[in-house]
Amino acid sequence: MMTPRDQGLLAVTTDSQSEHEELVGFLEPDQLVNDKARPVARAHLSGSTRFWLWVLRVFVVVVAVMVIWTFVAQLRA
Repeated sequence: MMTPRDQGLLAVTTDSQSEHEELVGFLEPDQLVNDKARPVARAHLSGSTRFWLWVLRVFVVVVAVMVIWTFVAQLRA
């Protein structure tokens, strides 16, 4: 039985995509791994999106340094 989420996904996909998804369900495990191992094309992002992703990366690095610094400082205390 299909869940509402599955029905929504099928409504969004094209006929060829839904046929592909149906066929994927019948693949052997090794065939499924090979199918999923195909690379996906890079997404084309706007300049502002790329900027905010870089801001997020810098934020994560700064927070990671702060956490490590605090951890080391507490070990010494």
